Amino acid sequence: MPQNVMVSVIGEGEYMPKMVRAILSREVIPSRNLFISAKNKAACQAAEGYSISICEDDLSALIKCEIALVVAPRREMSTELARISGSAQKRVIVTVCDSEQINLAFIEERITTATEFIAAVLHRDENGKLYATYEISQKARLFLHQPCRDLVDAMCAMINEEG
Repeated sequence: MPQNVMVSVIGEGEYMPKMVRAILSREVIPSRNLFISAKNKAACQAAEGYSISICEDDLSALIKCEIALVVAPRREMSTELARISGSAQKRVIVTVCDSEQINLAFIEERITTATEFIAAVLHRDENGKLYATYEISQKARLFLHQPCRDLVDAMCAMINEEG
């Protein structure tokens, strides 16, 4: 059953379009509840054929969501977080990165407003399967923990099935 939350996907890198595709193809949320920037061509291509909400830019997408998935490689995560820092209040910011250095302390240093954070760190097991571990701030509302996990886990499952 789809989660009834508003979600934006912001960022870049190899995992960003996979995140968009996984959310839509696995129906984690209703497609109309997904907000992406018209300026993010990779996200728009990943969402082709679905009835999603296209916003003018990342900040417009962020303002309309409850959960913002910020997907980027480690070297770009600071830039992505800096762009949304002033508008992140009252949203759950979920960083999705394959570096353990992108943890709660890293996020809190870059987003100064009182926001809820979840750091999803991507790992590969001994068989090469992708999975995520989560570090969740104490401020994060309990009822949003599972939807955040479901969104990231859907991407991991899709990538594992694709091989």
